[in-house]
Amino acid sequence: MISTKGRYALRVMLDLAEHGNEGYIPLKDIAKRQAISDKYLEQIVSLLHKAGYVRSIRGAQGGCRLVKNLHDITLMDLIQVMDRENMLSNCLDEGFVCPYRERNGGDCGLHTSFGQLQEQLTAYFSGVNLYDLVSGTCQHQKLK
Repeated sequence: MISTKGRYALRVMLDLAEHGNEGYIPLKDIAKRQAISDKYLEQIVSLLHKAGYVRSIRGAQGGCRLVKNLHDITLMDLIQVMDRENMLSNCLDEGFVCPYRERNGGDCGLHTSFGQLQEQLTAYFSGVNLYDLVSGTCQHQKLK
């Protein structure tokens, strides 16, 4: 599942991509356009900065801007920056002990199905970059 912070990070990065020719974008402008509180936006931008996706400067002329090419930033990259343990279900976590699977010798159709869907979601989000979204060339193909 993608957390609220993950969804907001995607919106922030898309906003920066759409306004990239304007130089450093003031955080207050992004916050207003994306309906994100200033404090929450600062947390998100801080994580994106540490991950090397944005550069930010403080002050009256401050703001942030993208530092990577739009083709080089996938949705999966951004989701993982915000949600390190991005799993569809906690049963996919290697440390999770499922009493149902223990009782059934490790077999669980749900675990298998969740695992397959997680692989498809990861592949899909890894194949979509910011350029695809900004340019409208994103191929919204059905998951296989």
